[in-house]
Amino acid sequence: MKPHADTARFYDLLGRLDASKMQGLPLRSYDGASGLPSRGVYFFREPGEQRSNDPNSPRVVRIGTHAVSANSKSTLWQRLRAHLGTRIGAGNHRGSIFRLHVGAAMLARDQIDLPTWGKGSSAPPSLRESQAMQALEFAWEQKVSEYIGAMTVLWVNVPDEPSSESTRAVIERNAIALLSNRFTSHDFPSAGWLGRNSPRSEIRRSGLWNLNYVDQGYDPSFLDLFESAVEETLRGEVNVFPILSSEEQ
Repeated sequence: MKPHADTARFYDLLGRLDASKMQGLPLRSYDGASGLPSRGVYFFREPGEQRSNDPNSPRVVRIGTHAVSANSKSTLWQRLRAHLGTRIGAGNHRGSIFRLHVGAAMLARDQIDLPTWGKGSSAPPSLRESQAMQALEFAWEQKVSEYIGAMTVLWVNVPDEPSSESTRAVIERNAIALLSNRFTSHDFPSAGWLGRNSPRSEIRRSGLWNLNYVDQGYDPSFLDLFESAVEETLRGEVNVFPILSSEEQ
């Protein structure tokens, strides 16, 4: 493995996506009519986070995909929408691990105790029975929506069948492993990166809002799959899809 060279190649390919008029906008700029592919892999960049070796290049802070279980019907936009929340700022951190991590880091940074955050796969009784606690959670979901909505997003179109061994899954786990700083530290998060406040050591150590695959090795051959996906994605982006106006956002 050549992590520095492989990382450079990865970001070169990502830059081709960023040059597209369709990609690289804040997540809140997109909606279900934005022409996103049904299936793909997404890459988030965070305002203020730049690559250590290239301060003009935004650093990827989260990588993800969807529909990796057999017969799953979820789409790329459905996954991104779960991370974004609603247009009024509401959201459900119990349905988005990304939202949970961002909210937990904010709570730790601001030294705020919100005991229901991250508790249960659905609202616990302590939340359902307390309007005051519901109001606190709603306010925090709004903060998370604002934070994630400002992140820019890139993606590749990978229209394969749902499977843990799908090309999407291969790209996701190897890209996370490559960028995680596990085996060679090359793209440190900034001193002020929110993730440094995360209760999860995996996030603090890797510089990514990911837990899975951050401590694994990567197979450099995934970059060939990624390059093919980038080329296919750009070939398919022949028309600029509608972007929400500032009044509609």
